[in-house]
Amino acid sequence: MDHAPFQDSLEITISGMAMGCHSLQWSGYELVVYKALWGELVLSLLGGQVLLFRPAGEKPLLWLTEKPAGAPAAIRGGIPVCWPWFAEHPEKPELPKHGVARTARWQIDDRTVDDAGGRWLMSPEDSLCDGIQLQLEITVTGAELSLALTTTNESDQPMAVTQALHSYFAVSDSRETEILGLADCRCLDKVQGMQPGVMPSSLRFTAETDLVVEQADNSEAVVLIDHGWKRRLRITKRGGGSTVVWNPGPAAANIGDVGMDQVARFVCVEAARTRFFDDQTLAVGETQTLATSVSVLPYP
Repeated sequence: MDHAPFQDSLEITISGMAMGCHSLQWSGYELVVYKALWGELVLSLLGGQVLLFRPAGEKPLLWLTEKPAGAPAAIRGGIPVCWPWFAEHPEKPELPKHGVARTARWQIDDRTVDDAGGRWLMSPEDSLCDGIQLQLEITVTGAELSLALTTTNESDQPMAVTQALHSYFAVSDSRETEILGLADCRCLDKVQGMQPGVMPSSLRFTAETDLVVEQADNSEAVVLIDHGWKRRLRITKRGGGSTVVWNPGPAAANIGDVGMDQVARFVCVEAARTRFFDDQTLAVGETQTLATSVSVLPYP
């Protein structure tokens, strides 16, 4: 299956750019594009969000919607930062799903880019919670992309925090992909009303899938096998006891920036700290980091 038209147009635009850093406007979003020998990286200053990462010689590793809602709405795709709560707020469901970080304006505090990769430090322009410091570190090392979200409680009160790095991985067709590395892990099936279960050795996407999986840091890496594009992605995480696996399947008909024409182009494998399998309390003076990385493996 081909890429979405926006990703194609963005890739075409980048291909005509010289090596270096460029600013780009799209649907009201302010993007920063980096082009180097290692490939391309696109960041959005709304949400501190990685929108595109394409290692040299590869298809993009991340999926991005072809029909964005437009600024200042959150962007569907890439790696949204879900913070300081993941999914619905547990006590106030009227609050925005996935927290406030993904619709806040962020800034690039520091960057170092060379022919081998790069490192970017980002933070919200304005404080999102009194006394709470938030920083996102983005690292490219050759063909590997890594993100680390660090929260520090400098207030005088403990704070309840759940979070996720909500990675949308680009695939040829979700029905031609499988997930390995979660065998025998406990899980909760959100589609079935949080029914408990155990993960199979290989997960296929044949219907709506929304699973919260208990996966500790010392578990093996998750491997996403794309049989259509004949590639494997190695996905790791640290700092969280939960991995979320999602593809809306037929429910995408009711998601405006996905729809049935796009739903097969991605699967989400998310590093997370959830209220189901993680301690939510961030103590006074405590620093907590949730991190994830993705790289390409040989196929098969």
